[in-house]
Amino acid sequence: MGVVTVVLEKMSHLKDTDGAMNHPDPYVTFHLEEDNIILDKNLGKQQSSTKKCTCNPTYNETFTFNNVDSLKNVVLMVRVFDEDFGRDDAMGKLRIKLDEEALTPGEFKNFNQKLEKSGKGMFSRDARIELKIKYDQ
Repeated sequence: MGVVTVVLEKMSHLKDTDGAMNHPDPYVTFHLEEDNIILDKNLGKQQSSTKKCTCNPTYNETFTFNNVDSLKNVVLMVRVFDEDFGRDDAMGKLRIKLDEEALTPGEFKNFNQKLEKSGKGMFSRDARIELKIKYDQ
């Protein structure tokens, strides 16, 4: 069985969703799934810590997903939220098809990607996320 390791390094240029006097409190969720035509297989969900009052958070947090047979049809869904009282605001998302990324087993691949818009939440077109992904067989 293989292991997918994700290192969330940082994000930048997030939208100030809470107004000029109250910056966002961002956190990230990771969903790893095998994306099949009929039945998707959930390979795990993990969440980062919340960084208070920042549009440019630094994390340096590591997440591991065990029991990954192969990278065939495996997708990492990355979603960024602003923690609020009540419902959290969606700030952006990213979908990475791991089988299309030419990951070299045992070596990290760097990703510095623009976030895509997520739902009706506030969004910055310049929002970026930096992470590293590795697959060990």
